[in-house]
Amino acid sequence: MLTRRNMYARTYLHIFFFLTILCLIPPRAHAEDQDETLRLLGQPLVADPVAGRLPRQLSRTPENTTVITAKEIEALNAHTLIDILTTIPGIQMENQVGSVNLTYTKIQGSNYSHVQVLLDGIPFNNLGDNYSDIGRIPAQIIERVEIVKGAASSAWGQALGGVINVITKSPEPERSAGGMLAIASGERRSIDAGGELSGTVDRLGYYLSGGHLESAGFRPNTGFDSASGHVRLTWELPQSGQAGLLLNYAQHGRGQLAFAPFDVKSNDDARRLILGLSLIQPLGNRLEIKFDSFHSDNRTGIDVASLSNGQPQQALKYSEQLSGGSAKLLWRLPANMLVAGVDLQHAIMRSNDALVSVDQLNKRVNRWGFYLNDTYSVGDLALSTGARYDLTGSSSNQFSPSLGLTWQLTDNTLLRGYTAKGFSLPGLLLDRESEKVWTSQIGAESSAVPYLWLKGTLFRNDTRDVTTYNSINSTIGSERQIKQGAEIEARTAQLLNTSLHSGYSYVDARRSPDHSVVRDVPSQTLHLGLQFDDHKYFKGLLTGRHIFWNAESYHNGSYHGMLWDMHLNSTPFSGDFKQIELFFSLRNIFNGKQYLDEIYRNNRRWVEGGVRFRF
Repeated sequence: MLTRRNMYARTYLHIFFFLTILCLIPPRAHAEDQDETLRLLGQPLVADPVAGRLPRQLSRTPENTTVITAKEIEALNAHTLIDILTTIPGIQMENQVGSVNLTYTKIQGSNYSHVQVLLDGIPFNNLGDNYSDIGRIPAQIIERVEIVKGAASSAWGQALGGVINVITKSPEPERSAGGMLAIASGERRSIDAGGELSGTVDRLGYYLSGGHLESAGFRPNTGFDSASGHVRLTWELPQSGQAGLLLNYAQHGRGQLAFAPFDVKSNDDARRLILGLSLIQPLGNRLEIKFDSFHSDNRTGIDVASLSNGQPQQALKYSEQLSGGSAKLLWRLPANMLVAGVDLQHAIMRSNDALVSVDQLNKRVNRWGFYLNDTYSVGDLALSTGARYDLTGSSSNQFSPSLGLTWQLTDNTLLRGYTAKGFSLPGLLLDRESEKVWTSQIGAESSAVPYLWLKGTLFRNDTRDVTTYNSINSTIGSERQIKQGAEIEARTAQLLNTSLHSGYSYVDARRSPDHSVVRDVPSQTLHLGLQFDDHKYFKGLLTGRHIFWNAESYHNGSYHGMLWDMHLNSTPFSGDFKQIELFFSLRNIFNGKQYLDEIYRNNRRWVEGGVRFRF
């Protein structure tokens, strides 16, 4: 007998394989028409990829890794990192009611607290509960996003579910000054205005960016007002080294929904300041040393009031400071590349939350991490090993090994295998034990079929000491969970300037040893896309997504249909270093309803348009 869950699985697979068959129909095009949208094997990473903190090619990376470029981000007319991650197979976004509002990011069904988010390698998760407020990262400053799905603790420490590393834009090297101005306006008084200036003068490179984003919100009490600024400076040293400075600031006020049944509404005001310094210095032809230091100051105030009469009920304040640094030695040899390093973090957390024990209201911890990662290549094989030991300061110490292998089977087919141990620390507001995982993956990536790129991964995540909460008797416990499944992606080359892409992921989450199903874990995710680009005047992108959350019935969630977005971009004028671009977005075209909990319903259909001027 077919269950509702299996019916969804069959429907998704039929759609995916139907699109794949369409992709297999040979288009009447020449081989040179295949462009970078195929993500051809061997795509280089020009900075530290999240997988192993090694500047290696994707064809030498055994982890299930995804890279999103600035060109792809621009086609989405994205406002913040939230808009970008909603389009990535294997990632599930929960409670998305706006580009800045609270959103929980999950990878392959992991908890949001298991995903480590980094801004140019600097931790972005908060200290209280490891939540990453990615609505504070504007899309305008992003050069690319690197994502590892599965444990990445052997390189980055607490990264049980994966890592999302946001690389911001570098100074433009070819000109002394260039930039961009943009403004977008949409329904519900939605405005996104910003600009950037970049260039290199003698040895000094600079990138400056600022923006303002606001909206009245599409649900009661979900309006927001956000401002941000970003500075990145580089200075070329006499002996081929480079010094760098990073300054990022964001502040916002926003509503966190109104809960009519409970006569409650809440609003928060937050600001975050990040300062980073870096130094890279070659020590001969094969050795390179890099030093980094950073300080992050994050302050949040949450006001809770009665919805009916506006009477204040509670005022919560959270203050976090995270300071630290790292030293990394990179050694390049003909057959292998090795990196050894040490990380240090000093964390301070203060809160007036009455629900937290007195010992947790004012907490300080020091954390150390020591790691060694290596990639050894022999012909078409590349063996990657890694190990890290973390002195956590707030929980038990952790040892995180990893082992991976890539095999370039042919010029256009790659096989991958990877296993690793990972962990996630409890937030400083929570007096709990670290959660641990063993991740195992096997996968293949190929463009052997003409005009088609395919990628598939099987994974198994065995997680122990998972924190659970019983809402009936308000007790906290722990359990072992096994999440296993598959992820498939396909992308075509362009035919008549048009390409297709699709992605499907399946997660079977069960408790051990009774094998009961873990609810509220998204079991199936489907992404579809159609893109047109004439590479001169016009480009358009149609994307669709569906998440089956497999939620408990009391959530009253909705999973009907797809959420479709359309983005159109036109460039009526383009000259030497000057360009005017008009863009238009229609989001949730068919007013689809798709949400885990009826309290956090997704936005209805809405429209926006704007203009970008590059000079």
